[in-house]
Amino acid sequence: MCHIPHTHKTQGYHTMPTKPFVAAILAATTTTALADNVIFDGFADTTGLAINGSAFATNTADGDVMRLTSATGNQAGSIFSDTLVDATNFSTKFSFRITEPGGSVFDQNDEPGADGFVFVVQPISNSLGSVGQGIGYSGIGTSLGVEFDTWGNSANNDPSQSHVGLNLNGSVNHNSGLPTYDVTGPELDDGDRWFAWIDYDGTTLEVRLSLLDARPNDAIISYELDLPVIMGQDTAYVGFTSATGAAWANHDIIDWSYTPFVPTPATTALLTLGALTTTRRRR
Repeated sequence: MCHIPHTHKTQGYHTMPTKPFVAAILAATTTTALADNVIFDGFADTTGLAINGSAFATNTADGDVMRLTSATGNQAGSIFSDTLVDATNFSTKFSFRITEPGGSVFDQNDEPGADGFVFVVQPISNSLGSVGQGIGYSGIGTSLGVEFDTWGNSANNDPSQSHVGLNLNGSVNHNSGLPTYDVTGPELDDGDRWFAWIDYDGTTLEVRLSLLDARPNDAIISYELDLPVIMGQDTAYVGFTSATGAAWANHDIIDWSYTPFVPTPATTALLTLGALTTTRRRR
């Protein structure tokens, strides 16, 4: 079920003023609804999503999933929130399964299957990038991407045929020094259900990955960035892109939530300690 408002806000979203003259001013100046939460426990109902290219909802053993691409060559698909969301900080969690890898084997790879998918934050439109090694993300300028890549492209300086990495401004080339993480035993497209967490507290982006539905303490990627500066604004469309080329796979997003950043208990304790220390110093 999706919780993205289209006309007015309900519980869980920003509360609209009730005074008539304030409402009239907002009606005259506001053109896009802004959601706090995007929550899909499954994809039987895709209301609130822009679905592009080869992406479609389908029923599998995992329930109603969003299949970004099916196991066919030269496809590209994406889904994005159809309204802008707050991107100054966020916590997003999703689970995915990549199945039926096939196609040619070449470049840095020793088995078929491609190309993975990308979680994307971008302010321009809820559209789609290029096929193949671009993973549906290449060409989406002014953006942040977290790729879950299942094909090793030497042209992109990929570290392996199964890895997670950060992308910026529509580029999937890793020669920029952005962090990557190799995923081995099992690899991302071995048919397992994976769980991923991406948290941005306004300063640091952290990525976590597990075969269990339990958020790991340690992040596989941690990187400081100023997302509103990258976006050029505080809001963005959020979603996923995927693509296949001469190799392919089914890329399924099983569930997905995007909410304002919530500190973990350990983070909350550190923030409280810092506040107490500051108060004592002031005294």
